[in-house]
Amino acid sequence: MERHHARVVPVLGVISLVALAACGTSTSSGGGGNTGSGPLDSCVGQVTVASELPTSGGDAAIGGGTEKGVKMAVDQANAAKLLGGCTINYIAKDDSSVAKGKHDPQQGAQNVTALVANQAVVGIIGPFNSSVAVAELPITNKAGVVQISPSNTDPGLTIPGSDPDIDTASLRPTGKTTYFRVISNDVVQAEVMSEVAAKELNLKKVYDIDDQETYGKDLSNYFDKDFAKLGGTVVKRVSLPGDTKDFRPQITEAQGLGADSVFFGGVASNGSGILKKQMADSGFNAQFLSGDGTVDPQFFVDAGAQGDGAQASSAPDTTKLSSAHQFVTQYKQRYGQEVVAYSTYGYDCMNILLQAIHDVLVANGGKIPADPTSFRTNVIAKVQGIDFKGTIGETKFDANGDTLNHDFSVYKGTGGKWVARETISPSAS
Repeated sequence: MERHHARVVPVLGVISLVALAACGTSTSSGGGGNTGSGPLDSCVGQVTVASELPTSGGDAAIGGGTEKGVKMAVDQANAAKLLGGCTINYIAKDDSSVAKGKHDPQQGAQNVTALVANQAVVGIIGPFNSSVAVAELPITNKAGVVQISPSNTDPGLTIPGSDPDIDTASLRPTGKTTYFRVISNDVVQAEVMSEVAAKELNLKKVYDIDDQETYGKDLSNYFDKDFAKLGGTVVKRVSLPGDTKDFRPQITEAQGLGADSVFFGGVASNGSGILKKQMADSGFNAQFLSGDGTVDPQFFVDAGAQGDGAQASSAPDTTKLSSAHQFVTQYKQRYGQEVVAYSTYGYDCMNILLQAIHDVLVANGGKIPADPTSFRTNVIAKVQGIDFKGTIGETKFDANGDTLNHDFSVYKGTGGKWVARETISPSAS
């Protein structure tokens, strides 16, 4: 990495949007190291958990790599007898559709509808994309089934009024919090990238393209606002469909407007790598910027060597953390490949869910609750109050289900892959 340190960046306005008080203080340790000895030795039966992630099509690399982390958590928990005499049944759903060739909100909604109808399912890890979350959350909330996302960043999923395109209240028809996430939101992410653009890279004029999805539009909205606050100029903002393959008209326009940078609000499966390659092929050497949706191996599948030099924010790089060393090593041994940006986050999401289930079983005298509804409700309460120490560090949730961790790493395309160059720790002031 060019730099490997934490730097404090003021995050103006974040404190007014995010409640920072943790709910509950129960402490657990992650990493598959818990054992089921003692109060759960006599537990009999099977507990079912699920994941709902895009594991095929254009999202196969990033979504599949995340799901691999989820599955490792389940397999390790079963091997360690986390639930004592009870076993863990795991169902993996793919929200990519053949029609779209990538994540599809309609497919996600169908998946969770089937999952919540199965009374044995007590929790779901996912979804990966915020647009899919908008379709899924009302369904799981009505059913009283917990969802924990490793990667959703749109603030409108949890914070009313933060995304004009999302009616946050409609995602919680019961009025209760059933959705949680272990990554911070785009309010923070946009401020991080605007600081990098304006203060580190000294960029002055940005041309902004979003992919018309919930996540991409909102990230671009916040980036544009924050970049302007820092004295930058957004020379133009355009919104293009996710299946766009030819960005050359926009590249020509950006050149004509004197842009020294292009920001892409969107995901790799919607063409960020294609855009970067076409910029290079056109001789347009402006700085390419984006968010976590672009820190995906698919970006380099599309951009090739032309992807080098791009910069984007994403989940903090955990590969250098001592807490993640064992997982990263075991992941590579098991799958023969490196972790992706959200592998550790998927792993911790499932371990948080499993620890919550463990605690519910212990509180119920070492037995699976006879009433599926109360089982689900009690698991939600345990997740809400958890203080979990896992591969990504310590995770606690506020009343909205948001993590209290607000760090992001800035990655740079180097040698055909994303390399973290710094981790930024925003201050809530």
